[in-house]
Order: sequence, then C-alpha cells, then structure tokens
Amino acid sequence: MSNSQSTGMNKLLLIVTIVLMCAGIAVIYSASAPVAASRNLPAEYYLKAHLHKFFAAVVAIFFFYKVDYALWKVGARFIFVVGAVLTLAAIVSGGEVKGASRWIWGIQPSEIMKFGFVAWICAKLSNAGDEIKTLKCTIIQPLVPFSIAAVLLICQPNFSMLIMFSVLLLVLLSIAGANYKYVGLSVLVSMPLGLIALLLKPHSRSRIMAFFSDEGTMTASQWQGRHALEALGNGGFFGTGIGMGEQKLGYLPEAHKDVVYSVIGEEFGFVGTFAVLLAFAILFSQGYNIARRSSTRFGKYMAVALTTSLFLNFAIHVCVCVGLIPTTGQPLPFLSFGGTNLTFSAAFIGILLNISRPTTGKSIHEPYMSGPVSFEMGQFANFRARRRFI
Repeated sequence: MSNSQSTGMNKLLLIVTIVLMCAGIAVIYSASAPVAASRNLPAEYYLKAHLHKFFAAVVAIFFFYKVDYALWKVGARFIFVVGAVLTLAAIVSGGEVKGASRWIWGIQPSEIMKFGFVAWICAKLSNAGDEIKTLKCTIIQPLVPFSIAAVLLICQPNFSMLIMFSVLLLVLLSIAGANYKYVGLSVLVSMPLGLIALLLKPHSRSRIMAFFSDEGTMTASQWQGRHALEALGNGGFFGTGIGMGEQKLGYLPEAHKDVVYSVIGEEFGFVGTFAVLLAFAILFSQGYNIARRSSTRFGKYMAVALTTSLFLNFAIHVCVCVGLIPTTGQPLPFLSFGGTNLTFSAAFIGILLNISRPTTGKSIHEPYMSGPVSFEMGQFANFRARRRFI
C-alpha cells in the first residue's frame, strides 16, 4: 500500500488536479482573449471571471475532502430532488441558449441532479446485499431516479448528459453484480426509445445530420467541429506557441469552453495534447485505485461513479475535437471555462480524496453480501456487517 493511502489522502490525485486547474488558467486566457476583443471587452475579462471560479473550485476540493463521504449516502435523495426541481425550473423559465434550456441563475442544475443520482444509486446498490440480482434491485429501484432524470434531460434537451447518466447507471449495476439478463433487456428496450427521442428534437437532429453529411458547403452545425479538427492539425508536434493559434480568431466561437482541447493542440502541438492525456490518465487511475481500496461498498461505488463521470466528460470533449462524434458542448474538466462543471469536478475530486482516507466511512453499515464482489473490497467491513446479521 502506498504511503498516501496508508496515512492519509491520495496526494497524487490532488497534485494532478491542481496542475490541470493551473494549466487551465493559461489556456483559457489564450483562448478567450480574441472572444473578449470581438465583444469590445478587455482581453482579461474572461480570465478574471475564471479566476473567481478557480478559487471557488479550490475551496470545493478542500470542503468536500473534509466532509465524511458517509453523509452523501444519507442525503442522496434530497440532493437529487433539488437538482431535478432546479432542472425543471430551467426548462420552464425558457431561457434557451443554442436551442437548449440548461441554465438557471448562472448554474447548470443537471450537474446537481447527476451528483444526487449517482449517490442515490450507489446507496441503493450498497444496501442491496444478496438481493442485488433481484428485479427490484436491478431494475425497479434504479428506474425511478433514472426515468425522472431522462424525461428532464430530453425536455432540455441535453442528450450528452443523458448518455452520461445511462453509462454511469450501467457501470454501477455491473460492478455491483446486478442481474445481467435484466440489465441487457433494459438496454434493448431503452436504446430505440432514446434514439427516437434524439431524432425528434430539432436541436440534436440537426447536429447528427450535419455530422454525417458530406456536402461541399459547411453548415453552421459543422463549423465548430471542422475548425476544431483543423486546429489540431495546425499544431504539429510542438505547436504554434501560446497565444499564436489562428483558429480561435473567429473560427472557434466557443474556443475557451467547448473545444479547449483543440486550442491546446494548436498552440502546444502533440506534446501539449499528450501531456493533457497523461495527466488525465493519472487522475483516472488514482480514482479507480481509490475505489479498489475502499473499505465499504458505498465508497467503492461512489469512487467508480465519480471517476467515470469525469472520464465521460473528458472523453466526450476530446472525441468532439477529433471529429469522432457530433458537437455536444461538453467542457473539458479543469481546463474549460465554466463555473458549474469546474465546481462539481472539483467537488468530485474532494469526495475521492475523502474516500481515500482510511479513517472515513466508519459510520456506514451495509448488509453482508456473499460472493467475490464483496470479498475483493474491504473484507473487514463486510465481516463486521455480517456479524450484525447473525
């Protein structure tokens, strides 16, 4: 066992996160300065706004690090309800941005709903014990929060977030040892319904059609994706130099938000993008390592879910920039401009750091669960739980 795991929090995870956040300051200034100039704003306008979010994120890391992760098991349902109500309020308010109603009071409430959803599912699965393979635990209980979230996300619409909810649920059911037959049947039923909903919404349908279109004229939906890919090509091996990228000069309207990875690729080249990939690889490996070492099922499931959530944000953003999927508007964690995503990404890191401490989660009581799933993590915690049931 590493020293960070045996004596306290996972220090490597904290260091990598802070390095990424600090790198984000430089990248956002470079990417946002032309946008600010085009709007007759000072070049440092978005940088100053981001610095406030940066310090809020640092506070979030240490606040959530100090809170015992057992609290999220107790408050999961309340957090989900708050997020769902605010998401509904964002839809009802009608404040559309690029065809979607995702914001209210300057925050994206679906991020709150996602955190509550993850904590709720983790709590239910950790309490299932040997009933994990029943229809109730595999389908009925997770279906309640998922259905609520799915309806709200389709109404926004926010299909990239809906995909993240779906993947997170499947990952959690898989590691918890749920009944694969029930899960497989649910996927077969829900995928066609999701595809229909995706194509019925003009906002998402236009992006999909544009992605698969091969016409000579570039449409508005293709504009950002094409220029994001061109920016990566311009960077070569070492890049054009910080501040010297050309695609952000009007060709990438959301350069500091939706396609930051392409700005990094153009100005820092392959070296820069590889460094980003390496930093995130370390971050994800540490997150999953924390899950493996957790002494409770809830801690394990939460660590897997939070790390996977960050990974999905990262993967969707990068895949958009390299032209593998249609544009979605997903930020790159810790490197993109944006308050809600940055704050919640930082909060997830704080929770992971808390889970990595051997002294937390002591108040969690879980029913005994037989089989290899329970034995490979925290044998002592499960032994204590088993004694309570004898």
